[in-house]
Amino acid sequence: MTISFPLTDNRTVDELLKHLNAHKLFYPGNCAITVNPLAAHVSSCLSYALSTARTAW
Repeated sequence: MTISFPLTDNRTVDELLKHLNAHKLFYPGNCAITVNPLAAHVSSCLSYALSTARTAW
């Protein structure tokens, strides 16, 4: 499952990594991250954790 996380001045890649860690998603352990200027695309087989992280983002 792949979900996009929008990035802004306040929501950076570093903040996203901390947020994903809080939801037990660790790069490169159980998720993959592709970063674009406006969004980060996160892929993981842990769909429930990924969906919960996106909802909370």
